Amino acid sequence: MRKIDQYRTRSKQIVLRTTEKEFELIQEKVEKSKLKQNEFLLNCALQKDIIVIDGLRDLLLELVREGKNLNQIARALNQKDDFYLNEITKLKEKLTDLWGTAEEILKEVKK
Repeated sequence: MRKIDQYRTRSKQIVLRTTEKEFELIQEKVEKSKLKQNEFLLNCALQKDIIVIDGLRDLLLELVREGKNLNQIARALNQKDDFYLNEITKLKEKLTDLWGTAEEILKEVKK
């Protein structure tokens, strides 16, 4: 027995044969999932849900930015500084758009 084998908890191996197209599709899904190939294939084989949400990271970053803007508005209003109504309106529109995007992503995940 090789030295590395004594540290492995998974001692069984499965060989999977695919067409070139199937192989490429699997590789694309593995890359999107950010999992190791072995983890991805085990999750698929064991019927665990693997959900990849494109654009979620960008959406969350944008929500953080807009949250900071909202915090600045609240601070200005609490200090009774002059604040333009159009800035509040722009922020409201931006947040409405972001929540719409979030709802679309959630609908895709529920399919």
